[in-house]
Amino acid sequence: GWQLFFKCLQNSSSSIEELDISSNNIPDEGVVALGNALKNNTTLHVLDFNTDHIHEQESTCVPATVWQSFFDCLHNSKSALQYIILRGCRISEEGLDVIANALSTNSTLNTLDLSNNLQGNVTAWRRFFTDCLLSSNSSLEGLCLCENFTEDADEMVVDLARALAHDKRLAAIDLSENPSISKTGWSHFSRLLCDKSSIVSTYESNHVINYLGAQTLPPDLDMLIHLNKHENKRAVAREKILRYHFRHGANIQKIHDMELEVMPHAISWLSRDVYWTGRERSGLTPLYELLRTLSSLFEPKNTAMTSTKRKRVVIGCPHATKLKSGFA
Repeated sequence: GWQLFFKCLQNSSSSIEELDISSNNIPDEGVVALGNALKNNTTLHVLDFNTDHIHEQESTCVPATVWQSFFDCLHNSKSALQYIILRGCRISEEGLDVIANALSTNSTLNTLDLSNNLQGNVTAWRRFFTDCLLSSNSSLEGLCLCENFTEDADEMVVDLARALAHDKRLAAIDLSENPSISKTGWSHFSRLLCDKSSIVSTYESNHVINYLGAQTLPPDLDMLIHLNKHENKRAVAREKILRYHFRHGANIQKIHDMELEVMPHAISWLSRDVYWTGRERSGLTPLYELLRTLSSLFEPKNTAMTSTKRKRVVIGCPHATKLKSGFA
């Protein structure tokens, strides 16, 4: 049956790019046969293996050895797979380890749907997030984790946010239908997207993630997600810094105290014309406040210069060099 069907994928003349085998009760040996067929396939881009409705009443996990055979295809350097849907596939803790290992060496798969796989515990998901998202080879840009976290959801979200702190590729994470994620859990994502502890920390926050699923998010997180949709990530970092560090003229002294070499870059950075829908240019207020405090640096045009050259006392900014490059 399935073994004969999947042999078509081994044919060098195969031109199949999308394969939907969802809602089919494929036995374990069929999954192994599919993996073997995909090992040398170079044309398939999308594979839908959704078994959501078939296994709703089953609690037995698919053995890790089966997933090992299946995901061996991702070790194929010529693999063209970009999107795999594994909703409700009863993936065990060992199976998650197998998937993470495969993704850590694959550079083509950009979207993976692991929704409705509740078998993994906190430790298993932590290993998955760490091994997969911290790998320099992983090319994942989209990860779907709907209906996966029932107990210890906030703890899992903490582990996910920590792993994403070092990942600048993943832009979409679908965490919808996980009602046990509380405001505390979401707060870790807010910090991931905008670390307000310092200007530099805000600049180095994640400006890539722009989707967390179709759900109601806390207002501050929802606003940050909206900001991250902007294609210009330098502009996103600038807007976050202005909103959280220079609103209503706050922290102007930090720019006033910068080295004179850096200050022109800061002034230019504040006055950039970046438009955000429904908002005024947020750099104008801090720019106005800054110029008010810098009046001592300006001389009337016809005022005679004094014999003693004015010296500027600089308190100093410990991150001046990094900020100068950020203002570019």
